[in-house]
Amino acid sequence: MYGRARRLLVERTPEQFLEDLEKGVGPLAERVRVAPEDMRQTKWDAMSRLQTLPLARREVEALWLADELVSGEFFVEFQPIFDLHSGGIVGQEGLLRGRGKEAGPRLAADMFPAAEALNVDRTFERFSWSCVLESARSLPAETLLFLNVNPRLIGRSEHALVALGEETERRGIPFSRLVLDLVEIETLPSAPELAQALTVPRDLGAVIALDDVTSGYGALQFCHALQPEWIKVDSEVTRGIARDPRRRAILKFLADLSKEFSFTLVAEGVESAEDLDVCAAEGVGAAQGYFLARPAAVPPSASENFRAWLAARPKDQRTA
Repeated sequence: MYGRARRLLVERTPEQFLEDLEKGVGPLAERVRVAPEDMRQTKWDAMSRLQTLPLARREVEALWLADELVSGEFFVEFQPIFDLHSGGIVGQEGLLRGRGKEAGPRLAADMFPAAEALNVDRTFERFSWSCVLESARSLPAETLLFLNVNPRLIGRSEHALVALGEETERRGIPFSRLVLDLVEIETLPSAPELAQALTVPRDLGAVIALDDVTSGYGALQFCHALQPEWIKVDSEVTRGIARDPRRRAILKFLADLSKEFSFTLVAEGVESAEDLDVCAAEGVGAAQGYFLARPAAVPPSASENFRAWLAARPKDQRTA
């Protein structure tokens, strides 16, 4: 399905790509085999032994990604974000997945570090956009698309996201449907340069979401510079929040901040009715997570659990 995008990423024939990679990390792959004399025992069988060797694990995962690029399958799943008042879907987050010959489905969080190890992280970012945007063509025309963007890969000029513009134009998806979901924003040292890079997408109608937020300080730092329309609270805060007063205090601060800066607060990783109760009580406007709907290739509707939760809410807390 994504053959053209795969060629864009590899930029060489598969044979050349693997030959170059093998020269750099091939001997390492042999050293970490469970049984070097048995070729049926591949490098993937050794992954569990690499917990104490993070650098070696990184290179082995890079080998896995190389295999995926040549013979694997990339696909996209969507996970909806629901409005907690109406229960309606406010947007779909596009999630890249990978599946190879020797391993089960892999999350983007597994793949991007491997792409970085191979020094193809920028091209892989574009490849990810290409896959998600292609799949998003099947979504209803008015649906917002939350597109993950790694802010560390964005340059310092207003032309930094030209590649994204090319991919959206090719598929006829207007920027007005895009929510640029900036991942791991709290690890960035500075916001002004990022704000400059987002100038053109904003002028074309795209809006901004800060993803993986775990503290009030991180959100406050970037609210001034980026003025996001959405802030997504990481599952590290929301999961188990019903039993953790400290996490609830963080959420309450972010909810108060949302009123000051006029953004919508989204709770990520919600897996129980109890945690969703707390999120709603503290002023969270939207949520996503397994309790509401699991990711799927065909955009899913609300789960039975979430529909029951909505039906049980007091009438004054619901809207038509």
